[in-house]
Amino acid sequence: MKYKKIIIVAVALVLVAALSFLLLRSCSDDAPIKQEELFEDENAVNILTPDNNISGGDYIAIPGFERLTVSAGAYNIGCNIYNPEKNACYFVAVVSLDDGGEIFRSGLIAPGKAIYNMNLSEPLPPGAHNATLTYYCYTLDTKASLNGATTHFILEVKE
Repeated sequence: MKYKKIIIVAVALVLVAALSFLLLRSCSDDAPIKQEELFEDENAVNILTPDNNISGGDYIAIPGFERLTVSAGAYNIGCNIYNPEKNACYFVAVVSLDDGGEIFRSGLIAPGKAIYNMNLSEPLPPGAHNATLTYYCYTLDTKASLNGATTHFILEVKE
C-alpha cells in the first residue's frame, strides 16, 4: 500500500513537471519570430511624409488606419505601415484577417522607415474583411522584445 502511494505521487510529479515545461515553452513563443532570426526588412524605405503629430518620449507611437482598399486578385497591395522617426525601437508588423490567418509579416522596420507594399502569398476574396495589424516591438541595440500593440481595420477587396 505504501509503495502504491509513492508511485502515484511520483507519477503526479512527473505530469506536473511535464505540463509546466509545455506551458513555459508555449509562453516563450509569443514573439512573431525568434530573436536570432530578426532582420531589417529590405522593403522598408524612408518615410515619404513624416508624421509630425506623433511625439516621442517615454512611449512607443503606434500608427494605424481605419480602412485599406485593394483590388481583387492582387498579390502585391499598397499600404502605409511605418515606424515613426521618434520611436526608439524596431517594429515587426503582422497583418491577419479575423476570419483567417496571417496574410503579411514584415522584417524589422527601423524608426523613420515604412513599408508601402505588402506581398501576399495568395490574393484575397472580394468583400470587406475585418483585419488586425499587430506591431511587435524590439530594442534597437539587443533586439529584445518590448510591449507591442494591436490595431484593427477594414480590408476592403473590390472586384
